[in-house]
Amino acid sequence: MAWGDMKEKRRYKYRGFVLVLVLGLFLSACGDSKYSGDNDLLKDYRKAVDSSDYIIHALGGEDNHSYINSLDVLDKAYQAGFRVFEADVSFTSDEVLVCAHSGEDNVWSKNDWEQRLGQPYPFMWLDSFSGITTGESLEAEQKLRDEGYDVEKRTCSYDTFNSFKIQGKYSATSFDELLDYMETHTDMYLMLDAGKRSYEDTKKYYEGVVVAAGDRTEVLDRIIAGGQTTEMVKAAREAYDFPLINLYFDEDEKRETEIYEPEDFVKYCEKEGITSLSCDKGVFTGDAAKILSDSDLIIYVFTINEEGEAEGVLSQGADMVGTDFLWYKSN
Repeated sequence: MAWGDMKEKRRYKYRGFVLVLVLGLFLSACGDSKYSGDNDLLKDYRKAVDSSDYIIHALGGEDNHSYINSLDVLDKAYQAGFRVFEADVSFTSDEVLVCAHSGEDNVWSKNDWEQRLGQPYPFMWLDSFSGITTGESLEAEQKLRDEGYDVEKRTCSYDTFNSFKIQGKYSATSFDELLDYMETHTDMYLMLDAGKRSYEDTKKYYEGVVVAAGDRTEVLDRIIAGGQTTEMVKAAREAYDFPLINLYFDEDEKRETEIYEPEDFVKYCEKEGITSLSCDKGVFTGDAAKILSDSDLIIYVFTINEEGEAEGVLSQGADMVGTDFLWYKSN
């Protein structure tokens, strides 16, 4: 498909996106949603998506480091002209939201500590007991707890996190700081990666997001909320009337029955007024890519750092490619 044809397809897709989305929000909220009669926010969002081929993964990578999640790199990408970002946000042991990657149910893995935060893994010695409880292991566990670590979820306190230099050079960033940045940069959009969470944990997560934002609804309205499951989407919406909702299109073996087929996934999103989908580059292929791209959903495909591969995914109908490094290579 020629580049001009791709852009034309996006224009038609945008028109359908606005019409279907406004109708979906109207029906799902029975006329009570503050967005049912005003789609200016949605138009501005679409303009931001159309302004670039890239959504900046984990606030931007640099010097071969990814998952940095720092305002230091975010600001560089913003100054370079990019407006749509993705960030990993999770709780510390004392339940402060910070920009750090987590796995299922907010657990920070050894890889999260060493490869993403660039910090020594503080649970190494404790892990060596491999589930065997001894006097030494209990003493080590209590020492970690006293120092503000969550032994079960392998997280640390906010004060400890805030003392980090990510990868030895970047500022550790709290979610509050990220919201402050969005407040003063009013054309920035942020997709939250909450990892995979239960309904209850997701509701707690998004309630934390809303509390952190306070009365800054104009910031909340530029957050692309949702999650990896339909239950996560429901929980997010119970916490706040997010106008921008994303649902993850998972691998075949992990996808929910209700949305297993791409056609069913699209129908579900249209019915629920979901604005976008995200997926792994390995899933956005073949018939699935065609069916998804023919919908009015905005499509984000992660994570690609080769220009040729990005062009191929965009030619299949993706709206934005999630990237660590292509944002600065393209300038």
